[in-house]
Amino acid sequence: MSCIARQASSDEAGSIGAADGFPRSHALVSPKANDGPSRARVLLVTLRRLNTHAAWCSNYEFEDVIRSVDDVDVLELDPAPRFELRQHVARSIAWRSRFRAFTGLNPGVKPVRLDRDYDVMVFVCMNVWDLLYLNAIANWRARCKVKLCYMVEIYAGQAAELQHLLRRLEDFDQIFQSLSGSVDAIVRIVSRPCHHVPLAADVLRFTPYPKPPARVIDVMSIGRRSEPVHQALRRLAAARDFFYMYDTLPAPLLRPSNPIEHREMLASSARLSHFFITYPAKFGDEVTHGQSEVGARYFEGTAAGAVLLGHAPTALAFRRDFPWPDAVVEVNADGSDVAEVLADLRQRPDELVRLGARNAVAALRRNDWAHRWGSILETTGLAPRPALNERVRALEALATEAEACSPALETLGV
Repeated sequence: MSCIARQASSDEAGSIGAADGFPRSHALVSPKANDGPSRARVLLVTLRRLNTHAAWCSNYEFEDVIRSVDDVDVLELDPAPRFELRQHVARSIAWRSRFRAFTGLNPGVKPVRLDRDYDVMVFVCMNVWDLLYLNAIANWRARCKVKLCYMVEIYAGQAAELQHLLRRLEDFDQIFQSLSGSVDAIVRIVSRPCHHVPLAADVLRFTPYPKPPARVIDVMSIGRRSEPVHQALRRLAAARDFFYMYDTLPAPLLRPSNPIEHREMLASSARLSHFFITYPAKFGDEVTHGQSEVGARYFEGTAAGAVLLGHAPTALAFRRDFPWPDAVVEVNADGSDVAEVLADLRQRPDELVRLGARNAVAALRRNDWAHRWGSILETTGLAPRPALNERVRALEALATEAEACSPALETLGV
């Protein structure tokens, strides 16, 4: 493999406390070429060595799908000594200072310099704070012809307060945002095209097909939840033969040792669940300012062929991405009807099976990360690689096979 990155000097990095003698980053990996100069057209910058929080694992799953369907070199940014302290200082300065220079500080990441050019640079990130990590790469703007950012989470109500950080998005040619209601707010601040591209899942990982397993978990709940509904489900689990699987650790403590293993465990558990709890993104958090959006749980639950239980977002994008009837089985916020709703569906097992099959088939056809990468390439005017088309065909073939085994699916709007 060619050497395509080297440690940047302290004056190139522009970092807080950047010092000579940092170990060279060992994080450049080419999954396509290992016996000569890399011919990858895409540079994918990943934060998986910097942020191990469970919420970021979905982003890393997207990156892994991109790697599997395109010609990619991966740059894994590495933490430098005293990373946590330096990150805290950099974020504090960037938050309090409205000058562009203060958003150019390196938050404790080992400096890197690219040694070759790329047609495309892709950065999948969670929020505006993740943009600071790019300050560790001295020359990414010059070395990458087309620069793309997929940002998962910035709410319209945050845009004005964080606009000095949002303007860092002007370093990109195209911006993609998972929250449909935030696109206009970003466009008003950033002089770059911004497009809504919804979340997704590695559906080939989550799907129950071609051999659907027995669903031994009655209800699965991860992430944010309604406390009254949660307590109602706990009472059901205590009173009868009812398996309710849920988180017992606060979200900030969830830092998986391996993002791939974390997603595999989530997928395997969801495939065994009749019902999957879903609420709008950041449910119950004031940061949304009332903006009701489609979170990752909707895509994961449907991909696994579970029936979604909870509340549907009010965002119009939800009806576009889940355009079939009763995409979410709604329950009262106070949990008063949970037992009744579950009992009703459990008394109609054939319908319960059909609802789950409908979700799984629809996910195969529209909600895989490959569909999202194809949409980004189309918007950017870049041709897909054959591997992308092959994956989409494999998804469709699996959907067709599943449909043939579930003749009643047409009555449910697939």
